[in-house]
Amino acid sequence: MRKRITCFISAVVFLCATLMGRIGYIVFGGEYTVSQGYNSYSLTACEIPTTLYYSDMGKINNNKTVYLAVIRPNEKCIGELYSLFDYQKRNDIIEKLKKGYPIIEKLDTDTPSSLKYIKIIKATEEKSTDMQIINKESSGLLYYVKNKNGKIKVNFSVDARGRLLEGDDGTVIYDDYSATSGLKLTINKKIQTIAQNSAKSINNGCVIIMNTEDSSILACVNKPSDSYVNKALSQYAVGSIFKLVVAACAIENNVFLQYNCNGKIKVGDTEFSCQGKKAHKNQGLKDALANSCNCYFVNLALTLGQDKLLKTANEFGFSDNTTLYGDWNVKNASLPNKSNLASKGQLALFGFGQGKFTATPLQMCNVLCTIANGGTYNKTKLVSSIVDDRKKQTEIKYQKEKRILTKSQAKRLIGYMRYVVTDGTGANAETYRHKSAGKTATAQTGQYNFGIEKLNTWFAGIYPYDNPKYAIIIMTENGISGSSDCCPVFRTIVENLDDM
Repeated sequence: MRKRITCFISAVVFLCATLMGRIGYIVFGGEYTVSQGYNSYSLTACEIPTTLYYSDMGKINNNKTVYLAVIRPNEKCIGELYSLFDYQKRNDIIEKLKKGYPIIEKLDTDTPSSLKYIKIIKATEEKSTDMQIINKESSGLLYYVKNKNGKIKVNFSVDARGRLLEGDDGTVIYDDYSATSGLKLTINKKIQTIAQNSAKSINNGCVIIMNTEDSSILACVNKPSDSYVNKALSQYAVGSIFKLVVAACAIENNVFLQYNCNGKIKVGDTEFSCQGKKAHKNQGLKDALANSCNCYFVNLALTLGQDKLLKTANEFGFSDNTTLYGDWNVKNASLPNKSNLASKGQLALFGFGQGKFTATPLQMCNVLCTIANGGTYNKTKLVSSIVDDRKKQTEIKYQKEKRILTKSQAKRLIGYMRYVVTDGTGANAETYRHKSAGKTATAQTGQYNFGIEKLNTWFAGIYPYDNPKYAIIIMTENGISGSSDCCPVFRTIVENLDDM
């Protein structure tokens, strides 16, 4: 027993001695006199990425102030930690200081108190936006923009043995830190704010607003905002909003069917049905689009055939990649191939946007732009110009547009989309003052939660319908219906756009 006690006491004494030695190292390790020959130790306080600008040249990032504490490993600096950090943070800092070198810590306060020994640096917050299409952490634009816009360094003098010299609290060096060079984006600050505020009812999903004239992105919101997933650029089952492309194919090929819907249709051994097996009776393309009649579009897809449908889908850009900047390429969709569509069942599913087919919300928004501007396909744009240190702008040239529908064909389809809102499934998007056109979707995902299938719900709309300026996509994950989930969000957006 006595031996155990002796061993225990010896261990405690050893630990205490070790601890005192470490504390002595921290407290006195940096207190040396200036020697004749010495070098310097450089510590990078922060770097700022390329500055990104809204379309009105207001800053998107690099627009918030942060304060940094330069803490040296000596007793005077350690004594001042109590006025800056809580207990746990102080212990973490002291542990870092045991290495014998100064460190830099971000302060939580906006108004740091004046200190005698800890140097406070005013800097720019590197992450100053929660836009996933921008953030580096969510593989947004800043992930692909490699160059930095300057840095702040703190230089310390050290002796020949690499020890900090007494009395040197560090020299702050601003290395091209005030640079203004960067990229001007197509995102409109006011419209982005409207989209963010309107999307508050969405738990999981996204909102995209684009300029119909040139397919430039005016706003992009991902929910939840702290997610690292760029949902606007991710592929989803799109369901009935793809009926717009099938309808465009029919109009382009002058195929206008009358079909008597009894609520279900059998293709081979597979039966397809309308929602709730509702019988829509005899109808043409306009009524079928307004009613979102699956049976009609199954029959239409089988009539058009895979070649015509794939040709139209390719013209709308579904087989392309969207290059948003540099080597940032986004795959627009995963189309079923001809081998898949040789199956009449898969061709039937393709007719109403299901089966082996997914697309990004961004691509579906570009489809709206093509229809809304009179049938001209443009590549999606996010970056409009390069900005130099004097804020001189060099416009980025994009691939020339191509016409895929005649103006009269596009106008007819817009008229059908208007009918969806006035007399069909999109009625919840309509207001007395704001006239729009669009298409709803409630897409099956094949994923189940407690036996209930998860649904992606959509509204794809253009506004105003008689002279479309805006293409708007609203998508929610695990929703109920496009009409109940997405149309109210669309309605709020257009009401605010009109008042802008």
